[in-house]
Amino acid sequence: MQTASNLAVAYAVNALWQLPLLFLATELTARLLGRTGGKVLYRVWVACLLLALTVPALPFLHVPVHMLNNGSTHGPAAAPARAEAPNNVQREGHGGPYLTFAKGLFERPVQKDQRNAYLPNLISSCALFIYLASVLFALVRLAWGIRETHNLLHSAETTSLAPDAQEAWESCLRMFGKAGIKLMSSRKLAGPATVNWPGPIVLLPAKLQDEQANEMTAVFCHELAHVDRRDFLSNFFMELFGVLLYYHPAFHWMRRRIQETRELACDDMAADAMSGRHVYAQSLVRLTQKILSAAVVPQPGCALGIFEGQILERRIMNLLENRSKQTRLRVVTSLAFGCCLLLGTCVLSTSLGMRLANAQTPIQANQAPSGWFMAGSQPANYQTGVDKAATENGQPSAYLRSAVPVTNGFGTLMQSISAANYTGKRVRLRARVRSQDVAEWAGVWMRVDKERTMVAFDNMQNRAIKGTQPWKTCDVVLEVPEDATGISFGVLLSGAGEVWMSDVSFEVVGKDIPTTSPAPVQAPTLPSQPVNLNFTN
Repeated sequence: MQTASNLAVAYAVNALWQLPLLFLATELTARLLGRTGGKVLYRVWVACLLLALTVPALPFLHVPVHMLNNGSTHGPAAAPARAEAPNNVQREGHGGPYLTFAKGLFERPVQKDQRNAYLPNLISSCALFIYLASVLFALVRLAWGIRETHNLLHSAETTSLAPDAQEAWESCLRMFGKAGIKLMSSRKLAGPATVNWPGPIVLLPAKLQDEQANEMTAVFCHELAHVDRRDFLSNFFMELFGVLLYYHPAFHWMRRRIQETRELACDDMAADAMSGRHVYAQSLVRLTQKILSAAVVPQPGCALGIFEGQILERRIMNLLENRSKQTRLRVVTSLAFGCCLLLGTCVLSTSLGMRLANAQTPIQANQAPSGWFMAGSQPANYQTGVDKAATENGQPSAYLRSAVPVTNGFGTLMQSISAANYTGKRVRLRARVRSQDVAEWAGVWMRVDKERTMVAFDNMQNRAIKGTQPWKTCDVVLEVPEDATGISFGVLLSGAGEVWMSDVSFEVVGKDIPTTSPAPVQAPTLPSQPVNLNFTN
């Protein structure tokens, strides 16, 4: 559920700035195409809408697989603040690569005002609520339109045409190669409309049944063009999938362009089927005058009609203007440039888009198991929690994973205890560990302290866990001096990836069990007195 919420927020945020870019790129492409037919422009804008639906989700493909697994059980960990590391971390007997991690392991999270953690979560929750509310509103609106369309068809009656109008209808059917299309009328319609419920149906307003044959031919040709193009179904699916972007103004701009170019395409088909573009335009004007003279509500629901798009002036101008036929070279060049422009926009949107890892919602408290806490050199770059799905020997596991695809430094899930019960003894930390896509290395670790001085330490860097490994047993064995005061232990992860730890045990072992602490670094032998003070050698 958490991952689904994060996906929804990231998708909505990505679309917020990506859709205007896609719209502008498509608008420029359409202008480059000039006076191209409505059919081509319609396809360009439909392609724009398809990209608008998919591009906001493309950044999710950059997320490593391990960051999507078990999303329902992984809660993102809040980034703990870092305390200053003590100045006396470096001590004799320990150095090299182990020292860097020992410094980070001294750091503990500092508790801050918990109110700070609520703000990002509140913003994300509000964004999710607004987005889901817009989706719900769009679904309710679509359901209402379907219901109104059903009521419209339920009240429609079989129309009875005059002989010349009936002849025009049959002639139009033959021109479009159609048969079996119902022709009905309704008093609820302001203008002709087409639905597909389940088969194609052409609906006429009752007042148009007595029109002249030319006007009726224009109506029939336009509506049959909708049928031939399957516009009803394509419009339905546009509205259905468009609920994901209904909140965005750019989606409504795209939908408007699709409606406009769809009508232009149908006008082109109807004009070609009639005696000419001028005749069709004159019929369209006369029909408009008759429709506007009657006070009837517009057609409801999902029906598509001859006056869909509300761009009558542009349609008339498109029919009457002298259009010079564009060369194929210009059309191909414009389309190629437009495709490159849209592709560049998609690549830019994908690379800069909000990814799932960055969309994780910070929550109030660290999700570390009770008694454990996060630390390390970069704890803010890591997340932790309990994974009840990844079990070993019947026990759940604790996970530690990078919160970003690539991270510097390391994080650790750890706890600290008093050494009072273990002084003068040898102790072993044993855990079952598995890893996935560990870019650098991971390991189980333990450190023994005297006050703030480290006296024993091992983090498995000389036998590190790398890449993807199945469950295996990892041991760290250290000697606890008599004057030791504390013991810290846990699992660490350096770089990107994810590691799980389960079936952990901490016990005293005999002296026959060798320690795993790396050999101390020998201090270099120092000269007994100064040499070469005059720089002569």
